Amino acid sequence: MLKREAFLAAACKENAEDFLRFIQLHNDKTEPFDVEEVVQEMPRDQRDILWARMSLLLQEVLSKLPPQRWDEKKSEGPGNMDVESSLDSVAIVEGVTLVAAQSVQVLQDGETYSALLGIVSVLHDVLVLLPISEAPLLSALHSLCELWWKKGLEEKEKFGRTALYVSLQKCFTLKKLVCRIWNLHEVVLTLDYNSDDNKEITDLLLQCFYHILSQGKRFLVFLFSWNINFIWVIHGTIKNQLEKTVVHIMEIYFRAWKKASGDFLDKIQSICIQDFMQNAILLHRASPVYSKVRQIVSYFHLRKGCHEVDKMLYTLYKPILWKALNAPNSEVRANATLIFTEAFPIHDPDDVKNLDTAVQKQWFLFGSVIMFIGYTFL
Repeated sequence: MLKREAFLAAACKENAEDFLRFIQLHNDKTEPFDVEEVVQEMPRDQRDILWARMSLLLQEVLSKLPPQRWDEKKSEGPGNMDVESSLDSVAIVEGVTLVAAQSVQVLQDGETYSALLGIVSVLHDVLVLLPISEAPLLSALHSLCELWWKKGLEEKEKFGRTALYVSLQKCFTLKKLVCRIWNLHEVVLTLDYNSDDNKEITDLLLQCFYHILSQGKRFLVFLFSWNINFIWVIHGTIKNQLEKTVVHIMEIYFRAWKKASGDFLDKIQSICIQDFMQNAILLHRASPVYSKVRQIVSYFHLRKGCHEVDKMLYTLYKPILWKALNAPNSEVRANATLIFTEAFPIHDPDDVKNLDTAVQKQWFLFGSVIMFIGYTFL
């Protein structure tokens, strides 16, 4: 009998022990049995039979011992037959997960897979209920949901959402998952920001800004483009931790601004960048976050000479900086003066006709504020 035919015969609830032996052979790398190879060699009709049998086997196992009882049975101690049943249940679910993953890998265009979808849906529900003690199975089911999303198969949004949720939960302790989160970043675009069902994921996304890693900057920049109302929430989250660090934050804001357009660009400029500008002017220099805010606005000043940056600085500073230079409060004037000297000249690059005149006026003002700086900080 061919290996695939023997494996197909074992894939049913009546021959569960034989099925487990095949899975053990697959996991034992010294043995010449590979589930991936066997599934790949199966013609479509055999894969349909395999999935139908797997579905029945899975339903039988889970009906007798659901995942939420696995830890309960194992804790009853040795010598209990239910403990052995629990271990077999986990092994069978692991085996079905392996077969499902390999089946997804070999799916061909135009191939129907409703039975496979049913299996993966059940396994998805197992993942949601699974106790944390089943870490290897959790990882396998997580990978299966992730694979389903990547393949773009039916109901991919459901499986992608779960894969993203699990990845976000793990990424704060397992930093290697940061790249996997980026691979799932488009899942975010399928989520309804205003739905209470997604509140947990929204909270996890915000937690990412408390654990900024250099490898995760691309994902955090992307989050500015999810929902326009989320920008304000992101900004508030960052400001709340500003006293601790600004590492990577400056670059994240700058890259988010560069990538944005339309209403998203307007919101990032008014809610985020101009807010930092305003705080750089109004904050007391004794404030623990003053130096952090100055670093952020300076990051933008250092990129002057680019048309887009010059235009943005002119647009955002115009309604606040010139008033601050003449403010009654001396500390506000001093803060504004420092900003002006660092960002000088602040001009509209589109107004070429009046550019020279504007710069001339600022040169005159520049001389005055230099004297003021010298007097203030001596």
